[in-house]
Amino acid sequence: MSSRQRKTVAYLGGTSGDWGGASRVLFNTIKLLDRDRFEPIVLLPDEGPIRPTLDALGVRYLIWGALREPAAGFLRYLRDVGTAARLLRRLRIDLLDVNLNYWRPAEVLAARLMRIPVVTHYHVLVPRPGPFVHWSSAIVVVSKFAAQHSEPKAARMEVIHNTVTLDRFDRARDIRPEIGVAGANVVVSFVGQIRENKGVDLFIRMAHTIPDRHARFLIVGECRDPVRFPGSYTETRLREEIGGDSRIRYLGYRSDVENVFRSSDLVVMPSRWGEPFGLINIEAGAAGKPMIATRDGGIPEIIVHGETGYLVDVDDLEALTLYTRRLIEDRELRETMGRNARARVEAEFTTRPVRQLERLYDELISPRGRSGPSAAAA
Repeated sequence: MSSRQRKTVAYLGGTSGDWGGASRVLFNTIKLLDRDRFEPIVLLPDEGPIRPTLDALGVRYLIWGALREPAAGFLRYLRDVGTAARLLRRLRIDLLDVNLNYWRPAEVLAARLMRIPVVTHYHVLVPRPGPFVHWSSAIVVVSKFAAQHSEPKAARMEVIHNTVTLDRFDRARDIRPEIGVAGANVVVSFVGQIRENKGVDLFIRMAHTIPDRHARFLIVGECRDPVRFPGSYTETRLREEIGGDSRIRYLGYRSDVENVFRSSDLVVMPSRWGEPFGLINIEAGAAGKPMIATRDGGIPEIIVHGETGYLVDVDDLEALTLYTRRLIEDRELRETMGRNARARVEAEFTTRPVRQLERLYDELISPRGRSGPSAAAA
């Protein structure tokens, strides 16, 4: 199929690396996109580590810079609108996909003036969107929970769950020998930002409550300055809460979370802030590991209680401990749940969300789709 028979989608991601969360989902989507029907072009904000990956995939990209917002002045903004319009015309863009929060970017205005449909992604709750969000042809939201708690209600919102690519987890290696964990140990892992709203304190209290001498508890994530990032843990505070329990290990930040999952027997996420989705839930499933997580936010849309893992109420230490002990003690149960989790991820969170997004693209790019939501927003 020739390039002009394919539809060209420009991706504005605001990221030049696989930093996790929204950026990881963006590049997972591009990897799984049907390249016989869609040609992706990524507009990168700067030089970054994602470029070799895009080169290997044969995906075109341009160093475009940050979104052109009007802060630099009205005349400069008008020039930016013209620059964006010329780029969209030169690249023959059929749809603009925006994967970050924005206010009044010249790129969206240019697309609007050229009647190019715009898809905006919400990876978090957005109760107060920027004014140009109203010009989106559709807003893709990562969960029903996020859609219910985001604005504008009058906009077209499509719930399309996050996606994960399986190859990363299939290639993972066991790092137990290098971190000093024996093969006979049962490893329970916490992976995420070391913050109060992620429930790391509950994870540590749960570990202290479980006396099993064969259990090992891994904490993986970045400690940050709580002055700059309220609610974050310093490493000193984290180690003070761990205390003298040698079964609890802090590994710091690791970019190879796939290896952490490969080396774990189960993963625990006692989040208490209303996770819009929680990418870790499907990444652990991709690794074939059961999850124990809170019945909060978008998480119940991912984990099937009693089948792929367990759900507990926020701050319910008793239930968290009960289910963790159950899986530590029952190898057959956790392996069955891990297989169920992998099967659910394969069915629901790999290609399915990308096919849903492609159907949305097709509808919006069609003459009827292009004149529908965009025109109604005028």
